[in-house]
Amino acid sequence: MVRYVALIAAAVLLSGAGAQGARNAAPANTSLPTISGTPKEGETLTAASGSWSGSTPISFAYRWQRCRSDGGKCSNISNATNQAYKLVRDDVGRTIRVSVTATNGDGSANAVSAATGVVARGESPKNTSPPTIAGAAKAGQTLTATNGSWSGNPTSFRYDWFRCNTSGSDCNGVGGNRATYGLDRDDVGSTIRVRVRAANAFGSDTATSAPTAVVAPAGPIPANTSLPTIAGTAKDGQTLVASVGGWANGPTRFDLTWRRCDANGNDCDGVAKGSSYRLSSADVGHRVRIVVEAANQFGAAKATSAPTAVVAGALPGGAIRLPSGRVSLPVSQIAPRQRLVISGVVFVPRRVSSRNAFVGRFRVTDTRGYVIRDALVYAIGLPYGWIRPAGEAITGTDGWAQITLVPTRAMPLRHAAVVFFLRARKPGDSLLAGVSTRRLVQVRIG
Repeated sequence: MVRYVALIAAAVLLSGAGAQGARNAAPANTSLPTISGTPKEGETLTAASGSWSGSTPISFAYRWQRCRSDGGKCSNISNATNQAYKLVRDDVGRTIRVSVTATNGDGSANAVSAATGVVARGESPKNTSPPTIAGAAKAGQTLTATNGSWSGNPTSFRYDWFRCNTSGSDCNGVGGNRATYGLDRDDVGSTIRVRVRAANAFGSDTATSAPTAVVAPAGPIPANTSLPTIAGTAKDGQTLVASVGGWANGPTRFDLTWRRCDANGNDCDGVAKGSSYRLSSADVGHRVRIVVEAANQFGAAKATSAPTAVVAGALPGGAIRLPSGRVSLPVSQIAPRQRLVISGVVFVPRRVSSRNAFVGRFRVTDTRGYVIRDALVYAIGLPYGWIRPAGEAITGTDGWAQITLVPTRAMPLRHAAVVFFLRARKPGDSLLAGVSTRRLVQVRIG
């Protein structure tokens, strides 16, 4: 009996010793670690420890390694000891693997994953479908931009809003870096577009939405029912007065701009604001229009008057209006800063073919364009000796003076030209000073 008990006790002891030995075992790898994630610059790889036997608990340590493109010659990556690793520029063209160390109370063991594919260079964003704009195109409403679709995993977006013409071109920036834009009265009659810039660590790209519909006013804007008008005489020194014309839809404000135009009423430039305008010498020879902008709480509209008559100058003393419409002044009225101008030259005949006398006609005006009467005109031919000297001639009411020119035997009859030195002056003035002027002209011979 005693022997039987001893045998049972020995068996129990042996059994317990075997079980304890099974429990106290160092880690042993049964399936290799693995790596998940895309091998591309900027992406993050994550390690799985694999499968391990051995007594628990087991802890795991990770060491990421950079290898050649064929998976050989690996080296540890500095400070890459977490379970996850973000790929950087130095990894491009290489492969990556992870070394896992398993540790328990009985020891430790190491296992290394297979290498990843070759790491590709990171990709900057590229637009694959353009941004869009949501919201009603109406003053007082808010538009909201959507980013559109992008490749390359953008990490940030920037928004720039633009006000464009009705066709969506000729755009100007009106809002920066926000995904929404509030429409106001300044947008009425325009279209709106948004440009989205997508960026990541590798670069950026932009894409622009299609234009919205033409922005409508929040309510009825003023509508012109009869054009503005201008009262007054179109003459230097006179004052013109504008009326705003007729308007519907309750304008609450009028802005009036005077515009100076060419003699046909086109090619106009703004010159003044207000309901009245005093004409000056700068307006002489031009026409004038008034542009009225009528506004209410919903927006504004413009209307333009018909042009005035061509603005006449205030005529100096002694002025005579000629049938042609030109104004003739006596030379006595011309004083600095005005000057005489020999503005017209006619030879009869136009080409000299003999030594017969011919006629030179010379018109004198001043720097304002008035024709000048009673001025003295002198003409001398060059080379000297080809044309007989002639005395000064006086300009008539039409500003023209006529001088008979008589060739000498020294003048050749072919393949030459006579040059004339012309001078116009005011009687009593110095020949070379005052309001006098000079000019060189020529007539062909032969």
